[in-house]
Amino acid sequence: SDRFAGSDVIPRPPQWGGFLVRPHLMEFWQGRPGRMHDRILFSRLDDDTWRKQRLAP
Repeated sequence: SDRFAGSDVIPRPPQWGGFLVRPHLMEFWQGRPGRMHDRILFSRLDDDTWRKQRLAP
């Protein structure tokens, strides 16, 4: 990472491609004993900050 610090372009082979993924929502699920699973939702707001919300338990 230090090698390309300050540069917008990172050299790569011509056959390589890619995608920029900018999710609006991300949900994380963590299984726990007794069905007390954790579900956490992160939502991107208009100002590009994230809101964290517990869905369960």
